[in-house]
Amino acid sequence: MLKAFRTETGEPLARALELAIRKWANFGLAPALLQELLGDCFLRFEQVGYAMPATQTRPAERKRGPKPRRLPRRSYEKALKKGRISRRRSGTPEEQIAGHREGSAHAAAIADRLRPVLAARGIPGDRFVGYFAFAQKLGRYARNYSGESLRMAASDLIDLYETKHLDRDVLVEMARVLFDIPGLS
Repeated sequence: MLKAFRTETGEPLARALELAIRKWANFGLAPALLQELLGDCFLRFEQVGYAMPATQTRPAERKRGPKPRRLPRRSYEKALKKGRISRRRSGTPEEQIAGHREGSAHAAAIADRLRPVLAARGIPGDRFVGYFAFAQKLGRYARNYSGESLRMAASDLIDLYETKHLDRDVLVEMARVLFDIPGLS
């Protein structure tokens, strides 16, 4: 909460504090007690002067001159062999390249399953990246957790991505359809 009071104001502060309350409520703490703590902390932080000072932002200056050329895109294999990507400590470069291919194929499979869910909900294509990031993170959780711990992790992840202006109902639907996680609201 102290970080939120130091770095946010207005609506972003309210969302950050709501996320903190939801997070700890998901861990089993009473929401009423958390809200009471929030009120006490707010008074203390304000008295001590931890609130973020009002600042004015300067408009971004435009650079003059020619735009930099875009470099041709390298494959993962070429970038690894040229030393542009760090090597893992264990295994060979071929194993690392194979792991990258497997991960890329897994991400493509998630994207293929995600597109119909978003289309059914009427989500435009320019919002795909945010929902795809959520799906990949939830896929990682689904590979590492199960049961109640997966449900709690998914609930926390939904809260996090809701603060990034993604629709909560769509996130819950994605968790249910793509990863078979029931009981989320």
